[in-house]
Amino acid sequence: MKKVLVIEDEPDVARYLSMVLRTNGFEPYVVTDPREAFAMIESVKPDLISLDIMMPEKSGLSMYSQLRGDSAYRDIPVLIVSGMESERQFDFRAYVADGTIPKPDCYFEKPIDVERFIQVIRELLESRVGAGGE
Repeated sequence: MKKVLVIEDEPDVARYLSMVLRTNGFEPYVVTDPREAFAMIESVKPDLISLDIMMPEKSGLSMYSQLRGDSAYRDIPVLIVSGMESERQFDFRAYVADGTIPKPDCYFEKPIDVERFIQVIRELLESRVGAGGE
């Protein structure tokens, strides 16, 4: 069973995403405090991360940049989830100008389209297996 880590500071959204993932055959893990995220990533070793942008104390985009800058984590697919901007309006480079940091694998606006969310997760995990992942 593929492990998906949800990093989301809103407990209701975190529970909802966890339920959606479990119902669709994934093993969800949830962190509601972004300060605990890297410890959870290290212990769980998730196959994919769903990451909220707007969180207290540490933004999701700074966490994303940190993930992509670390060789231990850079190959984990990351989905950005946010109520901040629509998918069409989201401009990653407006927030992260460092061109060495790749864009996220996908951006979802809240409320998420559950069918598309699960479809994208499956596609990313399948492509990772095809690229030599587990």
